[in-house]
Amino acid sequence: MNIQIKVIFCVLFVILACSTFLLPACSNSNDVNPQPTKGNGINTPTVQPNPNADDYVELVYFHRTRRCYSCQYAGDMTQNIAESYFSDELANGKLLFKMLDVQDSANAEMIDKCRAYGSSLFINVVIAGEDHIQPITDIWYQIGNDEEFTDIVKTEIEKALESI
Repeated sequence: MNIQIKVIFCVLFVILACSTFLLPACSNSNDVNPQPTKGNGINTPTVQPNPNADDYVELVYFHRTRRCYSCQYAGDMTQNIAESYFSDELANGKLLFKMLDVQDSANAEMIDKCRAYGSSLFINVVIAGEDHIQPITDIWYQIGNDEEFTDIVKTEIEKALESI
């Protein structure tokens, strides 16, 4: 019985620690500016594909209204990569970049389509109107590592563009 009580206390401690420190990390208003700042998606380069294109790629970064450092970094880096390396594709509608708040009901259609629930990055290859959506999850292991983060996102965009 004594061991069971110790196990229960350990489990409760872990739950308390997670709920106190990990879960609120992306909603801590002291770490972020909840209002978008320059270069984080207010003026996305394109929001609609070229009307003459049946095939295109959507790069969609979802975030919460209040963002921690990692969430802000991921959004800013993703936008920077899209604009720096794929400006022609953004300009001609072959690549769309969207940064959307998952807590904004105006984004419900895209949230449902990608099954997004928090900070996340998706790439959608649209071929003849059919969606081929894939998450890009490896970015979260590279927060703060600009070179590796860039390599992951750039490679995924290149592969997606080659497939259309």
